[in-house]
Amino acid sequence: MDVTAVAERMLSLLGYPRIARPLVDRLDDGTTLEAAASAGIAPGCLLRGDVTLESNARLSTRCVLNGTITVGRGTNFEPACTLIGDVEFGNYCAIARENTFQQTNHETAKPSMQRRLYETVLDSDLEYVTDGPITVGNDVWIGARCIVLSGVTIGDGAVVAAGSVVTDDVEPYAVVGGVPAERLKWRFPREVREALQDLAWWNWDEETIRANRGFFERELESADDVPDVGNRSRPEPVSKP
Repeated sequence: MDVTAVAERMLSLLGYPRIARPLVDRLDDGTTLEAAASAGIAPGCLLRGDVTLESNARLSTRCVLNGTITVGRGTNFEPACTLIGDVEFGNYCAIARENTFQQTNHETAKPSMQRRLYETVLDSDLEYVTDGPITVGNDVWIGARCIVLSGVTIGDGAVVAAGSVVTDDVEPYAVVGGVPAERLKWRFPREVREALQDLAWWNWDEETIRANRGFFERELESADDVPDVGNRSRPEPVSKP
């Protein structure tokens, strides 16, 4: 085992402690890690490629991030999630255990589909194929053991039921499920969905979120339940219901 592999293994076992995170950029495997000081990485995770973790993002144990990966502020991954390729998450997403986000796929039009055969026997390359990056919006909840494939965009506020295979885009605030996943219902009426997207509360700072605790603790039945903030980025506090 070479020095790079040993260093990678030690960083993984230790959970990429803050003091050691600058060492990731010095490894010879091309991995770069840009992680906020408040980002949490549990022991047993493996990070490869170009990884960005924004403030208060959290990776539970045995998560694998391999590619060009961005995890937004406050987004949480439960254990054993795998992100491969070009994958981006917005803020405050809740990702349950054992989810897979697979942006790259095997070439199937050639005689073999095994890249290792091409590399070690033929001294050649077998390129991956893809339908594009995976983009997950803000405040998205994805249940356990889902698979999200290349080219998919999951809109803000969407819910993906456990065990689903997502092959097509998911609209904001839709609830989808199945193999392949299809829309089951909407979380809110159209006027509420539109008001929430205009509000874009996930871009607020924590002070503003706390000041609007009443909004977050109420059930949304109509657009009147959503603050009318116009173009203001810091709305007036919303009283408790």
